[in-house]
Amino acid sequence: MSLKIDTLMKEVNKKEKGEIFNHGLNTYDYDRIPFTSPKMNWCTYGGIPEGKITEFSGKEHGGKTTSALDIVANYQNLHPDRDVLYVDAENSLDAVWATKLGVDLSKMYIVTPETQSAETLFDLILETIKTGDLGLWVLDSIGALLSQDEWEKDMDEKTYAGISKPLTRFGKEVEMLMNKYNCTGLAINQMRDKLNSTFGGQTTPGGNAWRHFCMVRLEFSRGAFVDDKCNPLTRGVQNPAGNIVMMTMLKNKTCKPDRRTGQYTLNYNEGINYAKDLMDCAMLYDIVRQSGAWFSVQNPETGEIIQDKVQGQGKLLTLLEEDDTLLQRIEELVDSYMYEK
Repeated sequence: MSLKIDTLMKEVNKKEKGEIFNHGLNTYDYDRIPFTSPKMNWCTYGGIPEGKITEFSGKEHGGKTTSALDIVANYQNLHPDRDVLYVDAENSLDAVWATKLGVDLSKMYIVTPETQSAETLFDLILETIKTGDLGLWVLDSIGALLSQDEWEKDMDEKTYAGISKPLTRFGKEVEMLMNKYNCTGLAINQMRDKLNSTFGGQTTPGGNAWRHFCMVRLEFSRGAFVDDKCNPLTRGVQNPAGNIVMMTMLKNKTCKPDRRTGQYTLNYNEGINYAKDLMDCAMLYDIVRQSGAWFSVQNPETGEIIQDKVQGQGKLLTLLEEDDTLLQRIEELVDSYMYEK
């Protein structure tokens, strides 16, 4: 090691008031904000990373906002002393649904824009982070924002770059501030048709640069409708009890990208069905085994039978909801397997 560089390193860190210049790189294991769904935590190795930007994208009714609110609720439980900022650019936040998902609205700052430009909202997020009290900001959604240029032009005038230019500037600034103040970002994005592409397809607004600022990008879509026992229904059903939320991992720089798809079961009256998703995750490791219509629970290493045969998925789910001891045993076994790297 060079003594001259060591001296320079100390001077730089003193001047910048931080440890920005160091020997080597420490191995860093990201703290994570978990999903309620064990299957989603399995896919992301524990949830979204703290201190980084995550993007949830997808078509309408795909589960983007529901997934974001689930993250908010779990963050509030993990960090009751840190604040949450929710920028509701779509003016569509449902207080009843958010509460059902576990969000404490009384402990969350909510911005409901009227005629504010994207630049104004970005500045608000940056200034809130600088207070040092903000732990999580949520932007819902990028597709609903209008840049200052778009506000000032008539509707029939073409605007180049649109939201991409201010979003790129915001990404550069917010990334550094989040690292300094240990703040996490979650942006929701929409899908748009590629009108200028010969081959069609879809993309998300905001430009290519924004995607590079996101450490994790997850795309959500609506899967099959289900009944109150989580059994799949035909698409033409009139009164489903819920639906499967499908997820595809587009990017993840915080863990191995070997788990590309995930899902969770959503009940319209109760929120995320934890028992069903725990059962699905347990089936990956033969903790829950299915033989025809019969289900059993066992320790895959010792062969111990924890729960003998139960007929039907609905009965097993009811048993998991009523028997806390059985639920805890399955949780412990799943946790011992799912986070192995």
